Formats: sequence, C-alpha cells, structure tokens
Amino acid sequence: MSKLNFNSSLKSNFKSGFKLNLSVSLMLLGSALAGSIGAEAQTLTLYTDRPTARLAPSVQKFTQLTGAQVTVVELPYAKLLAQYEAEGQGSPADLIYIKDMVMAGELVNKGHLQAMPARTAVQAAQTVPAALRDSSSLWTALQYRARTIMYEPSRVKAGELSTYEDLADAKWAGRLCLRTSKHNYNEALVSSLIERHGESRTREILKGWVDNLAVAPINGDTALLEAIANGVCDVGLSNTYYLAQLIAKNPSFTVRPFFADQAGAGVHVNGEMIGVASSSKQVDLAGRFIELLLDDEYQIHASNDHFTYPAKESLSPLTLVKDWGRFLMDLTPWSKLSEPSRVQRARDLMNEVGYQ
Repeated sequence: MSKLNFNSSLKSNFKSGFKLNLSVSLMLLGSALAGSIGAEAQTLTLYTDRPTARLAPSVQKFTQLTGAQVTVVELPYAKLLAQYEAEGQGSPADLIYIKDMVMAGELVNKGHLQAMPARTAVQAAQTVPAALRDSSSLWTALQYRARTIMYEPSRVKAGELSTYEDLADAKWAGRLCLRTSKHNYNEALVSSLIERHGESRTREILKGWVDNLAVAPINGDTALLEAIANGVCDVGLSNTYYLAQLIAKNPSFTVRPFFADQAGAGVHVNGEMIGVASSSKQVDLAGRFIELLLDDEYQIHASNDHFTYPAKESLSPLTLVKDWGRFLMDLTPWSKLSEPSRVQRARDLMNEVGYQ
C-alpha cells in the first residue's frame, strides 16, 4: 500500500510540463474554494488504484488554493475495496478514483458512492459526454482509451479490417491474439457486445474468436502487442495506451491500431473515473477536487502522462495518439455496460465458449 500526504516538498517530483501558474478558471475556482472553506484546516482523503505521482500536481495545487491537505491512499483495486468495506462508514475516504467501468459498476452496486454536489455535477455535464458519466451523478470519467483492433501492417492491410465481430471469421484462423478473459477490460468489451447483439450472437462471436486463436490467451496487453510484432499472430485486441507506450519507447515498433466499427456503433471505450465515497462527510470539498481534475490543465497533464484521451470533449490529446486521428466511439452509457449482472453474464459467456 502507498499512502502519501502531498505537500510543498513534492515540488521537485512534478513534471516540468505541468505549469504551476494558475489559469483564469483556476483563480476563479480558488476564490470560490477559499470562500467556502475559510480558515479551517482540512484534510481530504482519496483512495485510488492509479499512480499517486500522476495526481501530485493537482494535489499540490488544491492545497495552494484551499489550504486543505490531500492524503492519497494507493492500493490495487481488490485491496482498496476490501479495506474500504472493512472500514465501513467510518472510513476516512472522501473520494474513490479507479481505472475501469467494471469497478465503478461494482462500487455503485455496493452503495460505496454518493452523489456529487450539484455544482460539480453541472460542471461534469458541461465537460464530459453523457455516456461517460453516471446517470445519478455518482461518478464522472476523467480520461478514456479505446480497446480496439491492433495489427501488423506488413502482414495485414487496414482494408481487411472492420469490426470486432469480423475477427470471428474463419479468415483469421490461427492469426488472432487475445488477452485472457479474466480482466475487467475484456469483461467491459464483451458487455458492450451483449448490448449490441444480445447473448446468442455474442456467444457466436466469442466462439469464433476462440477458434481463431494463434496461441492461448495472453496475460497482458503489452505481451499481446509484442506477440503481434514478433509474428506470433497478425491481429489482436488491446487498449490504445499500451501501444502508445511501446511506440514512445521504440519508434520503430510496427504494430498499429485500427478503430473498430467506424461505419456502425463505434469503437468501445473505457476509462478512469472518480466519485465521492459514501463515507465522506466533506462532500462539498470532495466535489471541488473533482472540479479541479476536470479543468483543462489536469485533463491534458493526465492525458500526456498515460497516453489517454481527455474526457473533456473540447480537448484533444497532445501525445502521439493524436496522430492516429479521431474516431467514432460507442456511446452506450458506461453505467449500463458496468451493471454487475451484465458483467457477470459477459463472464459466463466467455467461460461457456472456453475463452479463458
């Protein structure tokens, strides 16, 4: 477990690209924060499965604006959930920031989130697409990525690619790599297929994927992309940021993305989201921290740091992912795709066809 209280001593760890001078919007936010908080010293506690270093600039800025300290508790999601449930309503957690819609669905189902302040919900509604926000304002996305088709251009032409469903066609026999089904990323993707096609057709698609595998499912997107590059398979499914990380380290890495279903429902996206913990007694202060994370400066910082796409609709990424162009995304609400009963059905279907 990593538990850090950020203060001015962390300045040296901040990325130089994250400017500390306040924008006009942040100065206005600071005035509002100062007026609502007054002289009282407060501590806000954030539970997350994301790297604490990524939050450091915003944590420091929040303290500068409000005088409130922010304690960040970093744990893998399963341990974070277990700790929060063991603590019950006496938990110090004010905010929960996690990496995946399946996790968000579980938190909502268990009653571990409460509604954001009305002001925060309004800012999220003005900033983030409706599909990427909880319908009851329990959480909002901050960043997203596409989970899409990856291919090796010397062996596959982009014109041969189209949809997730097409990867079940026999022409891909012995040419497909998949990550193990035992991961939230694929559970969310299969949940989206169930929404598009129903269970019977989704079972057929999954069976076709399994029949076309070049090797047993791989335990990780990075290893999957390397398998494509090394000729183990020709196509696969991965999150975009994994590919961007590999290309950033090695510009000659040859695998490229193909955004699925651009003539139909659009490519499946998933991402990071944040909400107010049900245990929090500082809902207004927690909401103001969320507002800071929805500001342009943090949105771009987080996007640059992890090769993701800012959830704020008016912003575009500045990293190499921008060179892949814009894409049509599937706008099925994440709150629907992440319903635990639907996710469980996705798991069941993958098990039924032998997708392990």
